[in-house]
Amino acid sequence: MAEKLKTLRLILGDQLNHQHSWFDDDQEKVVYVIMEMRQETDYVRHHIQKVVGFFRAMRNFAEYLSAKEYEVIYLKLDDKQNQQDLEKNLKQLIEEQHIEKFEYQLPDEYRLDEQLKEICNNLHIETASFDTEHFLTQRDDLEKFFKGKKQLTMEYFYRDMRKKYDIMMVNAKDPKAASGITTNQTGKNGMKKPRFHMKKVSEKM
Repeated sequence: MAEKLKTLRLILGDQLNHQHSWFDDDQEKVVYVIMEMRQETDYVRHHIQKVVGFFRAMRNFAEYLSAKEYEVIYLKLDDKQNQQDLEKNLKQLIEEQHIEKFEYQLPDEYRLDEQLKEICNNLHIETASFDTEHFLTQRDDLEKFFKGKKQLTMEYFYRDMRKKYDIMMVNAKDPKAASGITTNQTGKNGMKKPRFHMKKVSEKM
């Protein structure tokens, strides 16, 4: 059996999901990194409350993972070693931590998606990307569904999804809404309901 590579896993501010399959894996030689960066606060104007809310959520999540004994590196906005740039911070951590593999979850934002692709192309270690597991569909599901089809009608895709996950079905073959069926009905193949861990936030940033 091949020796496991020391792996750095990036978690972005909108990927704070403790139910992700990453956390079910063998955690030996796995380091998670969460970063507050001017790159993300300054690329467009953000309301200060939005920024504070994101950072508080990120810090809470890092604390949660640490309490569960995951190895976490957290860079605060004013940390001296924080270079305020995703690529610079990652390269610095890869060198300092002797990282042999870099992994990330696919960003929802095109700007970050392109940046992470470029970063991976510039790294001299193994890299891998993963689905965020936030949604029923994956990135290529729509492309696969419409491959070879002349008419791109979204209704057909929605019907296929409802059959696949048994959502809002009249019967096993008829994916139509009926009286008494609501969007909250998930059926036998529905996704798990998220588990919430509430925490009182009284401290200031």
